[in-house]
Amino acid sequence: MLYSDKLPNLKVKHISKIKKGNILVNLGMVIEAEEFDRHYTLVISRLNEKQVMKFDKEIFIVTM
Repeated sequence: MLYSDKLPNLKVKHISKIKKGNILVNLGMVIEAEEFDRHYTLVISRLNEKQVMKFDKEIFIVTM
């Protein structure tokens, strides 16, 4: 659960600014980030597993 005292820590970042160690809201911690011609691929630690997710190059993501 997100408490109101954590809200000032939220930031909106363009996908190109996401780096290893960033925590993505509702997803988890970024383990790896890679740029491709048409998208970015992020490897995220989520639910004690590594999950690979693709994102369009135009997207903004909420981080902590």
